[in-house]
Amino acid sequence: MMIPFLLSLALSAGPTTPADAGSPQPRPPSRGKAGGKAQPPPDAGVPEAEAPKAPFRWDIPGKVIWVQSPGPQVSDGVPMNLELARTDWPLNAVVQHIMESFRKAGFYMAPMKEQRSPTTEPMLTALDVEKLLAYTVIFQENADKSVTLILGVSNMSNYKPPGTTLSWAPLMPGAEGLTRSELEGAHLAVYATPPGTTEAQVLDYYRTALKPVGYEEDPDEKGRFRRGTELLIIGTRTEENRLMVSLRHRQGGAASAP
Repeated sequence: MMIPFLLSLALSAGPTTPADAGSPQPRPPSRGKAGGKAQPPPDAGVPEAEAPKAPFRWDIPGKVIWVQSPGPQVSDGVPMNLELARTDWPLNAVVQHIMESFRKAGFYMAPMKEQRSPTTEPMLTALDVEKLLAYTVIFQENADKSVTLILGVSNMSNYKPPGTTLSWAPLMPGAEGLTRSELEGAHLAVYATPPGTTEAQVLDYYRTALKPVGYEEDPDEKGRFRRGTELLIIGTRTEENRLMVSLRHRQGGAASAP
């Protein structure tokens, strides 16, 4: 469930307030001392050379563990890379360090009071406005005072608006707020049902809709459907008085017994 959260953070990273409310903007280069002799402009036919900007790399202090995700992921049409790191630095120090690395890179950061987090853990989101890359970090303090960092990079320039349906599973009538993710052939989707919908109604709907297309429900585990080597798991949870439905689909699992 972390991927849709990181997507929402990435989409909210863009500037929504005046520049001086967030991270400072770079000052224009000096053209000489005040009152001094004016410098002649460069030859109009030979533009000033600019050094290429080095790509941003995660700088994790005191790193003790680093785990890279198995490959690019797509969440609601946005390509995303996720990584995981753990540091023995204290929480406040590592938050300040990451914040400073974003500032040095020239990224836009909204004021802290406007940084939305889907969890109780501290979170930072910054945007490279030139490359349209959104960088998000969620900090999780561990019992031993080490800190786990969930690092996400979303490529907003390759955004492809998703549709309102799924090719691999039906949606209940009245479904709202559909989000979806994909990683190495596995799919995840979450949506809200109309007010008053119950878990029993959700399961009844999928039992009826999936049987004609060859799915059979596991007799020992409700909401778990198989079709050959395909597995589709239906789950529910309540959020803000709305029943949310999660759909998890993958291929290549063990086939059901004949």
